[in-house]
Amino acid sequence: WSGGGNTRTQREAHHPHLIYYIIVTMDTPLEESNLAHIGSDADKAAREAAAQFEVNWEGAGAEVGIQIWRVENVRDENDNPVFGIHKWPKKRYGEFYNGDSYLLLQTTQDPEGETKLLWDIFFWIGTESSQDEYGVAAYKANELDDFLGAAPIQHRETQDHESEDFLSLFPKGIRYLDGGIDGGFRNVGADSNDENYANIPKRLFHCRRTGRKEPKCSQVPVGCKSLNQGDCFVLDAGKEIYTWFGEECSPFEKRKASEIAHNIVLNRYGHAHLVEDVDDEHEEFWTAMGGKGDIASASDYQEPAGPPEQTAPKMYIVSDDVDARIHITEVTNVSKESLDSDNVNLIDVGSHVYIWVGKGASHREQSQSMVIVNTHLKNFSREKNTQVVRLLEGQESRCKGFKAVMSQ
Repeated sequence: WSGGGNTRTQREAHHPHLIYYIIVTMDTPLEESNLAHIGSDADKAAREAAAQFEVNWEGAGAEVGIQIWRVENVRDENDNPVFGIHKWPKKRYGEFYNGDSYLLLQTTQDPEGETKLLWDIFFWIGTESSQDEYGVAAYKANELDDFLGAAPIQHRETQDHESEDFLSLFPKGIRYLDGGIDGGFRNVGADSNDENYANIPKRLFHCRRTGRKEPKCSQVPVGCKSLNQGDCFVLDAGKEIYTWFGEECSPFEKRKASEIAHNIVLNRYGHAHLVEDVDDEHEEFWTAMGGKGDIASASDYQEPAGPPEQTAPKMYIVSDDVDARIHITEVTNVSKESLDSDNVNLIDVGSHVYIWVGKGASHREQSQSMVIVNTHLKNFSREKNTQVVRLLEGQESRCKGFKAVMSQ
């Protein structure tokens, strides 16, 4: 990597004609994360979360591997919201509730230094996660970033549209579960105290593989309308765990469904048994499903909307040194030479927004860069599933996507 990181004077010499300014007032980025209003529930939550700093981050990033925390929005005895994060059990790594937000820290060995560690922070947002939880996830990501010396690369991930970097952390794939901490959801599958498992709610899991990726597993409504002939399904009926394989399913999906089913059985400690590859004649299965019905063909299944398509890159400079406001200014030519070391730079390619933080950027610019991106996406009516990556000047070699864009 060379050629980037110019000062403002050098950049303006390259691009004397800036197209327009988007002026964001000082409090706008924080309003986007519901953390701006002093004295509000969310503000109190942020301060309480900060008070737990040392406890939550104890041992964070000290060893190679991954660590996960869930943002937990609960109520105290007076029905006041209490926001914070708690460590996610290792046995449940790869499980994500669609009503929650999570923080994940990946620690790797620096290939150029035997004792140096490298960090990546991912915050994952479920489709039903609240704005408050998202705000706390962004806030805590910055707190963890500070704890690690402002050295990590940050990634924003959204359900169903995770990056390859994120998915690669879970070789056995990921599983989406309905519910979340905000609704008081209890994981009856793994933690139920009902040893007979006779009265727990039934759950149906859909296992599907797209492209060459590891199959994903999502909780779907129990019933024939959820089935299709191209995929595999697991029905958790408490004491009986069933697998149902569509006529056109792949061996990868079969393997994933069987793995999920076996894990559920193991977590029941002898109180459940597995019934594999049920057919049309298995009355107990169809009764548990609510009766037989029409099953969609493989071709009739509607895939969730995909991520935004990649577009021609656009570049913006984020600065806070004019009129005590944050200015977002588009420049005309996207290149390494355009990068401004004195500020934060946004490179928008449609499917991704890369945040490149210059060495001379202010702490305010750096710490608010992720929430500023939310304002940017809203201003241009962009998809919420746009992937966002924040890297510091000097970290380009660790971000292949950014290097590829800036080398065009």
